[in-house]
Amino acid sequence: MRLRHLFVFVMVVFACYAMSAKKVTVHVVPENAKIIVDGAEVGSGSYTLKFERGVDFYLIKLEAPGYISRNVKLLKTNPKNTVLYTLEEDEAMANSSGGDDGAGAEANKWFDVTCRKGLSEDVIWKRLISVAINYFDNIQVRDKAAGWIKTEWKPTIFKNQVVRTQMEVRMSFTDEDVVSYRVRIATEIKDKNCRGNQCYHRYDRVLNKFAPLIQELQTTVGGGE
Repeated sequence: MRLRHLFVFVMVVFACYAMSAKKVTVHVVPENAKIIVDGAEVGSGSYTLKFERGVDFYLIKLEAPGYISRNVKLLKTNPKNTVLYTLEEDEAMANSSGGDDGAGAEANKWFDVTCRKGLSEDVIWKRLISVAINYFDNIQVRDKAAGWIKTEWKPTIFKNQVVRTQMEVRMSFTDEDVVSYRVRIATEIKDKNCRGNQCYHRYDRVLNKFAPLIQELQTTVGGGE
């Protein structure tokens, strides 16, 4: 009889345990990192998730200024009651500037360079080429007749990211008396672990080492001899 009562007691305890919702506490470094669960911001630094009946996983996004955002799929079957995620520093952002930073460099946008009157086309062309090879290893297109220069992509490798930069120059036919060019600094970024050109996507920031390029173009081509 006692064994029967003990068996019933064990079964009741087991049933109560099975019916109780599992809880997992998520901790994030840095402490100001936002925790976004299934698209909704629920806290920062740490948050306890409750796996109700029928919930097998949560999709979590972790983000903080100056750090690379991270997407996590937290499964109910995770044996731990506490998990810790550490975000990596966003080196690409730390070493670049955007259009709102006041640095004068805007990625993926055309800007005009008006050449000073009196400069011959040969001098202008040589100066454009000089600036290009000063910042880039190779030139993909060099068409003087069309007034077109396009460099090859130059990659910059960080710990977790790769940023590639390219410059394109095209003659602008706006005024017969004024020689001007349109210039664009194209920038793309990808996760370092992702292989192939399809991994790159538009990055609207210019690496700091390319930022002086714009001023140099304005000075050498738009300035005096």
